[in-house]
Amino acid sequence: MTLSVFQSMWAMENQPWHGKPWTMAERVEKVAEAGFDGAGIDTYTPGKNPPAAELAKLLDAAGLRSSVTVFVTENRPLAEGLRYAAELGAELVVVCGEVFPASVTEAADLVTAWSQECGAVGIPMHLETHRYTLTNDLAFTAALASAVDVPLALDLSHYVVGNELPDPDDAGAERGRVQEMLEMLYVRGASVQGRVATREQIQVPLGWPPYQKAERRFETWWTDAFRSVRRRGPDQQCVFLCELGPYPYALVGSDGVELSDRWSESQELARRARVLFDLAATAELPLQT
Repeated sequence: MTLSVFQSMWAMENQPWHGKPWTMAERVEKVAEAGFDGAGIDTYTPGKNPPAAELAKLLDAAGLRSSVTVFVTENRPLAEGLRYAAELGAELVVVCGEVFPASVTEAADLVTAWSQECGAVGIPMHLETHRYTLTNDLAFTAALASAVDVPLALDLSHYVVGNELPDPDDAGAERGRVQEMLEMLYVRGASVQGRVATREQIQVPLGWPPYQKAERRFETWWTDAFRSVRRRGPDQQCVFLCELGPYPYALVGSDGVELSDRWSESQELARRARVLFDLAATAELPLQT
């Protein structure tokens, strides 16, 4: 049972803080030097990433593995992202489906087809939980997870802000309902994406006192997700992707400058993920949200 920690290359944009932005080669070098196992490549904006062959050389030279996130729309088929991932040599494709089936049955059929398409080219697929995709709603996604056996890339920050989930210290039936749905997602969870959110902000800085409860909430959820993966057997693999994005994800001041050092936070996030993964091997009782 191993945890691999990847750094999002999208999260390396506008880095370093208060400095001249690093080139792509420098970003890859920094990620390797910081001890990450791999890099996550986001293909949300076609043409924005360097040619796959060029990026593959940088990653190979740095000893980094890779995953590719593909945003599928009515006009952008999965095949386009798969070609990029195959040329890059990615070991995993994470799909964000910006299509909206009317029923869980239709969604399950579509996700199954995507999984089969990825399998045909020899690259495993994880379906990401993400706003404005078919997994936008927590309850719908929980039902989908029960209907189809597809690995999930769990980015729970989107549910906190997108579904305005109750705060960590809220009590009552609603909190229990949320936990039950999260448990249904953990069963399918195969990778985890790291970011801390509140009900009104998709990404908050690490270590700021006002957000301590939010940090504890996400650490609990990540540990529970890791524990679920571990229960499936010693041969299971899990990827934790540190994905602290630039503005508008990152908070900025009136001058447009980010208020915290995302690169330092990414490295701290990686450290915490490894600690929590080890904790998940020893903690026997569910942690309280």
